[in-house]
Amino acid sequence: MNQFCNGQNAKLIDRRAFCTSLAMLSVWHQPALRASRIPSSVHPQIEEFDFAALRGPETPRGEFFVRNHFAVPSLNQRNWRLKVTGCVKIPLELDFAGLVREGSKTISVTLECAGNAVGGGAVSTARWTGVPLERLLKRAGLCSGVKCVRLVGADRGVEDLGRAPVFYMRSLPVEKALHPDTLLAYQMNGDQLPVEHGFPLRAVVPGWYAMDSVKWLVHIQALDHEDKNIFMTERYISTQWRSLGSERQPINKMRVKSQIARPHEGELIERGPYIIRGAAWAGENRVTQVQVSVDEGKEWRPAELEEEGRAYKWVLWKYPWSTQRPGSHAVMVRAFDDRGNEQPLSRDSHRLDGYELNWVHSVRCRVKQSP
Repeated sequence: MNQFCNGQNAKLIDRRAFCTSLAMLSVWHQPALRASRIPSSVHPQIEEFDFAALRGPETPRGEFFVRNHFAVPSLNQRNWRLKVTGCVKIPLELDFAGLVREGSKTISVTLECAGNAVGGGAVSTARWTGVPLERLLKRAGLCSGVKCVRLVGADRGVEDLGRAPVFYMRSLPVEKALHPDTLLAYQMNGDQLPVEHGFPLRAVVPGWYAMDSVKWLVHIQALDHEDKNIFMTERYISTQWRSLGSERQPINKMRVKSQIARPHEGELIERGPYIIRGAAWAGENRVTQVQVSVDEGKEWRPAELEEEGRAYKWVLWKYPWSTQRPGSHAVMVRAFDDRGNEQPLSRDSHRLDGYELNWVHSVRCRVKQSP
């Protein structure tokens, strides 16, 4: 996704807190009455999903977060073409009808911005339908020595002052590009892909942060060398302090993470039974357990997963809480995946960047005094 995923900007986003009463529990699985995105920027368009409005495994299209890098390009499906070039034996150029004839696959995938804050709304889940990228690459025939596959969007702009305008682009290692679940998607939740989400075609790279899921896709290039474009070498880079300088590595795979949807920060709730709810995800791995603490982390208890954790998509969870003690309470959550990874209690002190923010999420709420 052509994401403006700078961690510092993510921290500046104004995430409104919506009051959610106990009565909201009864509409957890009901459809939304209105969009719940929280706008932060118009140019480029940046809007977060209101995580407090989470109520089902799929995010409605009008609520799915938007993080565009440049202005939305104007594309016409009739004139749109997708080129496959570079180190291939048979270069391809397909129109939309020709692409659809390649067959389709549908997969549920959670996309998260690499700079999504702890508790932030730059994360959403949808059903994506499209053509596996591997089909086009195999049809074109990759030459020997191909190292990565570059995905180029139609959106274009100035990335840094003093530099010429550039198209947004990201590259995938050839193994990920050939994975059968890496899609070129033209539908979202069973309907035509919306313009703001990449119409007429976008990449969906399951389990990897959303900046790799390039929108408004127009060009696929097979490269026999490491991609040195600015979005691969200067953006989305993990930087760690070392005794001798710093270490820089590219970011791709999503980390295990869980967030609380309800209660929200500062919520005032009644004494008695209350259901704490949220979602957890682990990228290419599966969430196996979610734990909740209501006593500042002194004791952790297992939450109930609403379905078995699966790769690529979040799983909803809930925890019954009996709120007998009035006053302030800190509710905390952490998740574990099938590879033994868990959310850390705090940020790695050696990290110097604003990406992969996945430490334990905590909200503070208040339980009312008895009438």
